[in-house]
Amino acid sequence: MNILYLSWTENSASDMIETLQQLGHNVCAQLHELSFYFSDALIPSLQQVFASQSFDCIFTFNFIPPVSNVAEAIQIPYLCWVYDCPHVTLYSNSLRNRCNYIFLFDRKMQQDALLHGALHAYHLPLAINADRLASHLSLSGSRDTFFPTTYRHEVSFVGSLYEKTTFEHLKNVPPHLKGYLDGIIAAQKQVWGADVISAALSPDHVNEIYQALPFTRSAGEFITPKDVYTGVIQKQVTSEERISLLNAITNVAPVALYSASDTSLCPKAAPMGIVSYTAEMPDIFHTTKINLNITLRSITSGIPLRAIDILGCGGFLLSNYQPELCEYFTPDVDFVYFEDPDDLAEKVTYYLSHEKEREDIAYHGYQTVTQNFSYPCLLYTSPSPRDVENSRMPSSA
Repeated sequence: MNILYLSWTENSASDMIETLQQLGHNVCAQLHELSFYFSDALIPSLQQVFASQSFDCIFTFNFIPPVSNVAEAIQIPYLCWVYDCPHVTLYSNSLRNRCNYIFLFDRKMQQDALLHGALHAYHLPLAINADRLASHLSLSGSRDTFFPTTYRHEVSFVGSLYEKTTFEHLKNVPPHLKGYLDGIIAAQKQVWGADVISAALSPDHVNEIYQALPFTRSAGEFITPKDVYTGVIQKQVTSEERISLLNAITNVAPVALYSASDTSLCPKAAPMGIVSYTAEMPDIFHTTKINLNITLRSITSGIPLRAIDILGCGGFLLSNYQPELCEYFTPDVDFVYFEDPDDLAEKVTYYLSHEKEREDIAYHGYQTVTQNFSYPCLLYTSPSPRDVENSRMPSSA
């Protein structure tokens, strides 16, 4: 196929282009800032591209409504692979365009897309470029030469602390509402793999929150105030959770924190700044004894890219419980998950002192992810019969 790839400097662009070409497709890549695709310059730019070449489809990472509208107008399939969550553009009326073939890494997101009227929505976990990572890290197939002779960190976390959130606007709400919000935040912290917050926000609660944090829906969107406030609270839960968990771990082991956030919130962690996704992050994951994944709470079931990348770099993954992580990988064989802060601290202590067991798990996780989650594997595999049925895709498609 001739594929028009519209890139916005996303981390996975080069991996995706390389894979599509390896699978025999011709790829014409256009690179712009993300804002370009929402500007008036988009249509004349695409008109110029289509005037010089014909394409079988358009592809982007994440769903971009104006691109979908152009594809709908010229009757060409628009394929996108969503790896951000929350992803507010999925609340655009353009979601319902017939041209769309939307692939989402979180099964709950896929179900929501179908409920909101998407005609072709599939569940597709995220991928790794196994060849790139193996080459970069000089990973061999031999267990004996797989691990570094010296490790850089005992424990590390790469990600945001989300310390600056819109939730700040809700700090001065009436005491009864503040108490209720504190209560549902505390309840959500006790449960992984389920959304407690959305179910707990009644219309009256939403109306009260609206007084402190007004919301105006943009034209062409169907997102509701409840959707917005659920996302705000989920990010606050994530912020509190990451800060408290990292601080708890520093009491039992040294922690390296790679983040653009205010690392003074984790005073005992070593602030390491930000890192390049392709040039530096693989080395960190491979040379850290325990790599943490603390999932953003808006990701209800899916496997975050961080977790896939850690496994793809041969790193030991210690994660919170995620339903799809336990569906596709075997706990205590491919990775380890923790239940609560005490369990996390105990497992950090245990696996730092049991090197062979830790490295056995990391090695098995690497084999599983490279066999099942490489780009060619995921892109070449057709959707399951369940996904075809749930997508409402015509049988002739």
